[in-house]
Amino acid sequence: MKIIIFLVATFLSFFSTAVMSYVSMAIPIGPWIAPTLALFAIIIFKVFSKFVSNGSQEMILVTVAGSVGGILATALGFYFTTLYFVDPITFNSFMESPRYFIFVVGFLSLTAGMFGILVANIVEHKLIVADKLAFPVGELVYKTISAYKSVKKSIELLIGFLATGLFCVLQDGLWKINGFIPRALTLFSKTTYSIFTIPAVRLDFWPMLWALGFVTGHVVALPLAVGVLSKILLIQPIYVLAFKDLTWMEYIITFCSGIVLSTAIFGFIKTPQSLFKSARGIFKKDLTVAKSSNKNFNLLEMMLVFFLFFSFTDYFKFSFLSKTFVLIFSFICAYQLAIIAGKIGLAPMGKFATFVMVPAMFIFPLNYTQIVLVATFVGICGGVACDVLFGRKIAHMANIPVDTIKKYQYLGLIVSAAFAGVVFWFLINHFQLGSDQLFALRAQNRWMLINTLKNSKTLNYYVLILGTIFGLILSKVKVSPLLVLGGLFMPINITLGLVIGGIGALFVKDKQEWYPFWSGVYASNSIWMLIKAIL
Repeated sequence: MKIIIFLVATFLSFFSTAVMSYVSMAIPIGPWIAPTLALFAIIIFKVFSKFVSNGSQEMILVTVAGSVGGILATALGFYFTTLYFVDPITFNSFMESPRYFIFVVGFLSLTAGMFGILVANIVEHKLIVADKLAFPVGELVYKTISAYKSVKKSIELLIGFLATGLFCVLQDGLWKINGFIPRALTLFSKTTYSIFTIPAVRLDFWPMLWALGFVTGHVVALPLAVGVLSKILLIQPIYVLAFKDLTWMEYIITFCSGIVLSTAIFGFIKTPQSLFKSARGIFKKDLTVAKSSNKNFNLLEMMLVFFLFFSFTDYFKFSFLSKTFVLIFSFICAYQLAIIAGKIGLAPMGKFATFVMVPAMFIFPLNYTQIVLVATFVGICGGVACDVLFGRKIAHMANIPVDTIKKYQYLGLIVSAAFAGVVFWFLINHFQLGSDQLFALRAQNRWMLINTLKNSKTLNYYVLILGTIFGLILSKVKVSPLLVLGGLFMPINITLGLVIGGIGALFVKDKQEWYPFWSGVYASNSIWMLIKAIL
């Protein structure tokens, strides 16, 4: 492992972990960071071209290493932070001891991540060689790196990065220089007409939101807009007419809990069938372990994974039956996620985390910490398995030995597990979970689901049923209920930024041509936010 490749892979692993830690708590989407890392790898190796021998292969290795940290941080931001909302006393006790917080996050990340890599090792041959699944993100990264001689893409990335960096400095200032660009502009003041209330509308000058909205396009813009309009035209009027005996917060949380419950209902209708197919496929003869030059090393990997898993679950006092339940269903869910990611390039970790978490809540006497750890473990191992298989797909296309790509994926996991707790502690300590900067919508969604199931006797069932019906209607018309929740529940300034970016994507002929520029914008603003948190 060349020292320059090792250093770049380590840097990109830290970078992706830091960026996606912030993004996963700030907004309700977790885009794959691998294409952005590929663009950065192109620029880095152009600068250090004298120290590398095979540019394309080395760019692939550092990109694949770095991307593991991105999906791991996304899962932590989506699921682990749920503990803050369901049990703030325990979460704050973790935060009061930075070393303990970093230890818990790192131990969980390493254990679940290694289990995800183990799943990928087992299913790689079947999914990539036998079934020839596309794994679109892997193909996109491979094509990006294959065109690394394109100076145009590098320049566009640098323009986006430097322009956004300058914008942030002029907005926030630097050292003794005060910024002069306003942070936000109020477009409308709060107005009430009869039973309808139009909230105050503020446009934040937040480039990262525009970049994410542009990349995700109408997939995010439409449901967010539906959420905002539904709140103004339907949900608030129903509250005024029928539920004024409740506080607004009680009403909206219960209504949104109904929406979350509807997604869980849909998941429990559809997920068992797909999991049954996965379980049946696991025992087929064509599911073979990926070939390796050292079979004993594979056995050692497996032994290490089981040692870490049972050590971690022992530490948090899981029963033997609950450990077995989580282990078996995490494997099946990760395998099914890998199939979905191989076909469409997306990994819907949430519904599989829910599918394991909810039965575990009712079958075993789990406390809030254990419930959150189950969901987080499933999310991390499923996400890492998908990301690792994206990397293995690139390796197959570029004729890179599996053992070589594996080493860098393990490097990425170790680096990200080591730094994830540090980054999360700094971000949460500085910005505070639940604030506009770290709204953690996905975590709040899961908190509402857990609260609904644990405390169903104290809820207003009429509001809960209305929310459930609304969520089922959204699912029927193919509008994401969880993203609609963003429009309902998130501050409107964040929603507006994402919608503006999504609308902007409609006015260009080829959206992918603009990805390098917006990747630079996204990376620069994310880095600036992290610098602010640390300093």
